[in-house]
Amino acid sequence: MSNISSINGPLRYLGGALMVIWAIIHFFLSTELLKRLPLVGEFFIVDSVLMIIGAVVLFVGFRLLYLPVLVLDWANYLLLTESRIYPAPVLGFPLPAINSYVIGTFVLDIVTVIVVTLVYITVKKK
Repeated sequence: MSNISSINGPLRYLGGALMVIWAIIHFFLSTELLKRLPLVGEFFIVDSVLMIIGAVVLFVGFRLLYLPVLVLDWANYLLLTESRIYPAPVLGFPLPAINSYVIGTFVLDIVTVIVVTLVYITVKKK
């Protein structure tokens, strides 16, 4: 086993754990958002479920779905970044809030994208 492929296992578990943390934060945020912006709150719930599924894919090691998990992570990062500058999709206006949750999620998104990219790159092809 090469050094590159030997780091794949720990990276998978780290990536899965980061995705679960991301989902927990968004489940928490969705409870307040459902009252004020129901569409955004519902999106957070659906997106959190997808992130948990992505975490399971990484924990189990289902290689065929690593690329879709990576795409999901990139999409979440880009949506967070884009919705603070340009009108958010469906809503039609930028989301004004930049608070500790947004900054924390932004950092978490970047770290998750890096880790899942490394998982995808270091996977041993069979």
